Order: sequence, then structure tokens, then C-alpha cells
Amino acid sequence: MTEESKQKFTSKVRRGLNWVHTQAQADFNRLKESAGGGRVPGFNAGDLADIEAALVWIDQNKEPKAG
Repeated sequence: MTEESKQKFTSKVRRGLNWVHTQAQADFNRLKESAGGGRVPGFNAGDLADIEAALVWIDQNKEPKAG
């Protein structure tokens, strides 16, 4: 893979992360709200921490929004 093709691929991934982050963050927020501050059914504390860490990573690595 050439350097140019690597850069194009990375750019596509970073743009895709914008959509993934928006969808995942919204779903995660709805899940937490439905739990009303209590336990989230089907998840333990470690699972929730992993999801939050993944959302932070995605946010840091997605392509910045223009303007």
C-alpha cells in the first residue's frame, strides 16, 4: 500500500468515525437515561467503562468537523 493510499484510507476511517461516534454516543446516552442512574441491564461496571473509553477514543480520533 502506497503512502497516498494509506492516507486516503485513514481519512475515510476518520470521516466514518464521525457517524459512528454520533450514533454510539446517542444510543449509550439513551441506555443510561433509561436506567435512571441505576444499573444498566446486561452490562456490568467494566462493560460501561469500556464503552465510555471507546467513545472517548473515537471522539479523539475522528475527523474534526469543519467550520
